[in-house]
Amino acid sequence: MRFWLISFLIIQYCCIDVAISVVAFGFYQKSFKFNAHIIWDYITFNVPYQFIISPVDFLVFTVSRLLIMLFCLMLKVSREYPWLEKFFIPFLGVFILHWTFSLIKLLAFSEKIEQFAYFGFWLNVTWNVLAATLIMLLWNFVLRVNTSWNYQSLTGETRDVTSRLHDTKEESTRFGTGQHILRLLRYCKYHRIWFATARVFLPYCTGQVLSNIVQGRGVAVLVRSVLLMVALTFVSTITGGLRGGSFVYATALVNRQMRYDLFNSLVEQDISFFDTTNTGEITSRLTTDCETMSSTVSTNLNVFLRNIVMLLGSLVFMITLSWRLSLVTFIIVPVVGFITKVYGAYYDLLTEKTQGTIATSNHVAEQVISTMRTVRSFACEKREARKFQQHLDETLNLNKKKAIVYMGYMWTTEFCDNAILIAVLFYGGHLVLSGKMTVDNLISFLLYQMQLGENLYNISYVFTGLMESVGASRKVFEYMMRKPKILRVGTKKTPVNGEVKFDSVSFTYTSRPNNPVLQDVSFTVHPGQTVALVGPSGGGKSSIVSLIEHFYECDKGCVLIDGNPVADYDHEYIHQKIALVAQDPILYEGTVRDNIVYGCDWATEEDVLNAAKIANAHNFIMETEKQYDTNCGEKGVQLSGGQKQRIAIARALVRHPAILILDEATSALDAESEHVIQDAIAQCSKDKTVIVIAHRLSTVENADQIIVINKGRVVQQGRHDDLLEQDGIYRALVHRQLLGHSSSKIH
Repeated sequence: MRFWLISFLIIQYCCIDVAISVVAFGFYQKSFKFNAHIIWDYITFNVPYQFIISPVDFLVFTVSRLLIMLFCLMLKVSREYPWLEKFFIPFLGVFILHWTFSLIKLLAFSEKIEQFAYFGFWLNVTWNVLAATLIMLLWNFVLRVNTSWNYQSLTGETRDVTSRLHDTKEESTRFGTGQHILRLLRYCKYHRIWFATARVFLPYCTGQVLSNIVQGRGVAVLVRSVLLMVALTFVSTITGGLRGGSFVYATALVNRQMRYDLFNSLVEQDISFFDTTNTGEITSRLTTDCETMSSTVSTNLNVFLRNIVMLLGSLVFMITLSWRLSLVTFIIVPVVGFITKVYGAYYDLLTEKTQGTIATSNHVAEQVISTMRTVRSFACEKREARKFQQHLDETLNLNKKKAIVYMGYMWTTEFCDNAILIAVLFYGGHLVLSGKMTVDNLISFLLYQMQLGENLYNISYVFTGLMESVGASRKVFEYMMRKPKILRVGTKKTPVNGEVKFDSVSFTYTSRPNNPVLQDVSFTVHPGQTVALVGPSGGGKSSIVSLIEHFYECDKGCVLIDGNPVADYDHEYIHQKIALVAQDPILYEGTVRDNIVYGCDWATEEDVLNAAKIANAHNFIMETEKQYDTNCGEKGVQLSGGQKQRIAIARALVRHPAILILDEATSALDAESEHVIQDAIAQCSKDKTVIVIAHRLSTVENADQIIVINKGRVVQQGRHDDLLEQDGIYRALVHRQLLGHSSSKIH
């Protein structure tokens, strides 16, 4: 917005503010006629100042608003925008002061009923609140100051407690506390039938009913009272159990839905997400965070609904009994709201940090447990235990901060509650002595106010739980709402012959943006060919495989299958036609049969047996006690490296792929098994395209084409005999393997 327009709006606001505040003085009389002399009398203090009758205080607030807007305009002229944002909190305090003062002034003028009917007074009170609200609107929409603040804006503390787990250029979408609470409550609406059932079974006012039973005298009344009490106790027990069961079941439903939505979002993410996010953190979000979210939201929703209804009912009765005393209660509300805002923002920050340290400790535990053989071989058990304890201590320290903050918040709210009670007693006593209220009504009001205080206490407890949920939910919702960089929208299901073409492909991992992995790589693999990719480690061979599998998108160029971009194919269809055997294959907890048919539910028993025989796995499988029903253990821990590799090859062959990729697939096999598998692969590759990554000469020398990759580029290409005649990297690799010579050409 242009500066002259901003200046015009601010100056116009100031003029209107002064005009309304001053003109209102002319209506401080019983009639609605304007009298300018009254304005002069009040401004010149011809009418002595008294708080309960003088409107001059409103003029003081008007001047304060003028100074605020002129100060903002000055900062805008000097382009000191950061200072504008820093002053948002003090100006919010000024707004609260306007609200509180207006209520106090309302009570003061009510002491004299005749002046309470002055039109000018109501105009001053209304405008005082409205003008303060307009300042906040001008602040946000005209001055364009960011008002979405939180505790870190006050302290400079950072939220990014898990940044060491992420090193990406991706900017995550963050939502405010209110938006997070609404998203959390949406999960409850899916299962509102159970929450509604729980509300029906709430045993309301049992104590109040029982307290009114015994009002007569005699044994008969006592017997009837005891019998009624027994009946109410029985009903209360039954309904209380039904209520508790309904909420427990509703909590389980919410937890299941949250975990499903998160897991469903995770499995749809691109591979680069898992490259930069640790498994322990993801597991922590699926377990600890979802459990915190579902349990706190579901449980606290019960408390919140019950107390909000009782609170609203208490307010209605309090206003009916005495609107003046009700105003005394409302005076402190903006102050409590401001305190709650600051507390909620800081508690949210601490909770998110706590969940981050829990995720880190879970990652450490997962990493150690999954590599226990390495830990044991280096005798690092105590070292890892100390490391884990350090992370637990970080969590404990944050929980200690949360406890201190919660204690301070409860002290503050309790102080405000007691201050209101004292104010009500004092002012209520004044109203009783002045004949404006009866003793009975004052006692009833005090009882309702005590009920109101209890409701507010319970709601504040719920608020703390919701803040804990918000802190835990930030990463969860961030994962849920993350859009994969690779959208699997391809629909092509045409027959695949097996041609693979790289057309000027360049590629860089997002986690290493300054280190290109492939640079202008071009080659063609014809259907039925066996092509070997060789070269020094780190040259980009495995990255080529990842691009064929469409794990990543190319930065430049295109990967084509039968002349079509790999992204155009249906995701499930193309991965039935391309099979990968990785260097370190992963087997899942389950039987050998389940691992072989993984992703191929259509495979028959005959397909499984044939694939196992070709992979030279059938014999050792049959030697086990349960044969194909043998459990492989977590990550195949029950099998040797060679056995895992052969089952992985069988898993690839069972789907009858058109393109078979072997990434060092025979590296873990002994010479005899490798020879048998090489013969088997040669037989089954007559109608397939085979791409092999290997360093062993026996694996690559019979390939139809050998492509040498070094530093992300194709440096040599041809058959084994032709490449040996050239003075290049391939010949240096062969000489090193056969003769043990090292060569600078390899590097």
